[in-house]
Amino acid sequence: MMKITKENWAQLVVVFVIILFLGLISLKLFFPKGISFFSKIIGTQTQGGYPAGAATTGGAFAGKNAPGKNMPQSTSNKPMQGMRDKGDNVPPATAANTVTVSAKVVKPETIISTVRVNGDISSKSEVITFPITSGKISQIRYGIGDTVKTNDIIAYVDPSKPGANYVASPVKAPVSGTIIEYNVNLGDTVSTNTVVATIGSVTDIEIVVYVSEKYSKYLVLGLPAYLYLTAYSDEQFLAKITAISPVVAKSTRTIKVSLELEKYDSRIKPGMFASIDLVIQQKDNTIVVPKKALRTYNDEQCVFVINPSTNKAERVIVTVGLTNDSEAQITSGLSMGQKVITAGAVTEGSPVRIADES
Repeated sequence: MMKITKENWAQLVVVFVIILFLGLISLKLFFPKGISFFSKIIGTQTQGGYPAGAATTGGAFAGKNAPGKNMPQSTSNKPMQGMRDKGDNVPPATAANTVTVSAKVVKPETIISTVRVNGDISSKSEVITFPITSGKISQIRYGIGDTVKTNDIIAYVDPSKPGANYVASPVKAPVSGTIIEYNVNLGDTVSTNTVVATIGSVTDIEIVVYVSEKYSKYLVLGLPAYLYLTAYSDEQFLAKITAISPVVAKSTRTIKVSLELEKYDSRIKPGMFASIDLVIQQKDNTIVVPKKALRTYNDEQCVFVINPSTNKAERVIVTVGLTNDSEAQITSGLSMGQKVITAGAVTEGSPVRIADES
């Protein structure tokens, strides 16, 4: 009988370990569920179903298709740094991407279109005064701004000639009112066709302007206008159209238009020069946005509004109606209550923060 030495025992142990190892691998390949049972028996630590170290150390599992090759290893149950589970939430956009804007809430408004003209303020009841004889103005009894009554003598004319007796001829006021203007000075020679003075009312005044014929279709009685005077440049005075000439002047291609103040103001006097913004169109209860809010996209006009649920800018194509120097009427594309961006460099989808709202 063959005697087993210590050396033979060592070889048998090695063979047994190798056979056991190969057996475990075979079970994993052909009976995946069976490996857990043997692992528990021998206490073998597995990694991904394979014995620890088998996937990264050569031997039977070395090669480009070896399970676990080149995969990052971790010694804890937490995901490795730089890796993310499918359920992890992605952080929102940073504040650095948010655009600060100014916005206007869409609500019913009125928009007007005006044309600037110049005109003179005059008395509605002006009457000019003539002498009844020719001669020289020998006396002027009243000054500009003085009040006179009918038949008051406002001046005298000396009609006498050299060698003849002196006889003063009076110039009388034909109506009661205020002397608005003198057309002569003391010593001037006048005839029966010379205007001596203009008498009128300083409270019953009108503004006369001449409007280009291209605006004739907009001219209607009662249309409002806004007056600006040099003496009160920071104030605006309201007036309205009271008379429109039925003809166009051939020489100037303009229409004479008369206006009256809505409310008498003693500071406004006949003879003053006025700049007038004449309202030629007006739309009430409509959507109005600043002109600076309008942009062009693919040859169409648009604005950016703020989406209330996302706080992001959205491009909206709009239709523009009446416009003036600073505003535009929107006839389609916007709804009441929307917030239109009026200032801020935004694009489609830009996150925004409102700094100023009107």
